[in-house]
Amino acid sequence: MASQEEQSEVVMLPLSEVGSIRWTDARGHKMRALRGDMPLLTLSKKLAELEVEISRQYLNRMETNTEVKNASPELVSGLCQVFGCTLAELLCLKSTKIVQLGVDKCN
Repeated sequence: MASQEEQSEVVMLPLSEVGSIRWTDARGHKMRALRGDMPLLTLSKKLAELEVEISRQYLNRMETNTEVKNASPELVSGLCQVFGCTLAELLCLKSTKIVQLGVDKCN
């Protein structure tokens, strides 16, 4: 049976409009799998090249879900760039229905 997260609809928003992304144990495991043999220090340096400053200790806590409840959109986007994966893949949203936001033009 799919989890509630996988069954929910997702509204498309620009990442610039999102304050934080909920971080879960499943996402930490996915991050660890995508990292493979890359040392955390190397990952931290690659993220710094993308102007995402994050310590290897924090990255380790993200993978083990120790005290990490949210991640910034910039960090999550940077992880996707380094790992060469999609946002949906990193966030374990492969089977989620994506719904376009129907908003009138704002002036």
